[in-house]
Amino acid sequence: MTSPRHLSLFVSLGLFWGVSPSLYRHWGEVGMPVSHVIVLTGLGVGVVLALICHYRGIDWRGDWRLQMFGLGCAVLMNVPFAMGLFFARHVPPTELALVISTAPIVNYLMALISGRENAAARRLAAILMGFASTAILVITREGMLSGEISWWLVASFLLPLLYSVYNWFAAIWWPPRVHAMAAGVAESIWSGIVALPFLLLFAPPWAAAQPAAAAYWTVLFACAMWTLERIAFFTLIQEKGAVFTIQAVYLSTPAAVVIALAIYGGADIWLFVSLAVLMVALYLNNTGSAARPTSA
Repeated sequence: MTSPRHLSLFVSLGLFWGVSPSLYRHWGEVGMPVSHVIVLTGLGVGVVLALICHYRGIDWRGDWRLQMFGLGCAVLMNVPFAMGLFFARHVPPTELALVISTAPIVNYLMALISGRENAAARRLAAILMGFASTAILVITREGMLSGEISWWLVASFLLPLLYSVYNWFAAIWWPPRVHAMAAGVAESIWSGIVALPFLLLFAPPWAAAQPAAAAYWTVLFACAMWTLERIAFFTLIQEKGAVFTIQAVYLSTPAAVVIALAIYGGADIWLFVSLAVLMVALYLNNTGSAARPTSA
């Protein structure tokens, strides 16, 4: 039975995931350098999580395996994160939210191709529905029917693929006996460190063309939000399991669309059709069974 505490964490997790595409768009509009976002949020979230680990007696320093794992996760996460921040400047946040939400389906497709999971009828149907949702979204965009293709929208479908690569790495190379919170610290801090040279090279703080200091309040807000998101995520993973936790996408996907529409507008009937088809695809994907193949 789901307790009120778990339910509140679940709802919070979905809303945190849902607000991110609109934040990405906002940072693009104020001219926030991508490297600034990654460095500040990575180090900010990492430091807060490290303090929580210290308070709870969790060893977040670990050995070289944890640090190498954190570095690998940081690199593989930073690439789609940076691309998402960049694409948000060219793709409406409503559409970007739908694109990113296809990640669970792409993740299963990669697991199927690599042999980590067996085929299951419901989840194969989810892949077909996911592609249908994608086709509806791309074909019905403004200008597409007249032959003009939004290459930014098409390119944004690299994001769920790259996030799936990140998930694959995390699942395969997770160090033994490492607390999830400790892994979160290592990943977050390395994320900021890896992006720091790009900040210093392409957008140093002393350069003239930088956003006003007041613009950074949303980055501080993101640090606080993503810290709470990590806590909710790790707590639910440990206490309720991955199957329960990942279903927060049922809330985050429509929430992302509604939040983006409330701030930026831009709705049409085909956007909601694509959303409805995607929700069916996510349901089929998250409720289907696909056992790992047995070893030969």
